[in-house]
Amino acid sequence: MMWDPVLFGDVKRQELLAEAERERLAARVRPPGSPVRRELAMACYRLADWIDNPRRYLQQSESGRVDWLRVR
Repeated sequence: MMWDPVLFGDVKRQELLAEAERERLAARVRPPGSPVRRELAMACYRLADWIDNPRRYLQQSESGRVDWLRVR
């Protein structure tokens, strides 16, 4: 399977822009009475995002040889 670093960069940039937009919109909402409410709301939002698209949050294992010893 071919891996395109330019495509990966574009996708990652779009994800970061979308997250920044969500943070900007969350900041525009009336400030909550306590910081705990905001943190809880952001945690719930991230959990919902993870449920919708878990592949973004799970690190794929890299295939290939793993050398556990360094040869000098």
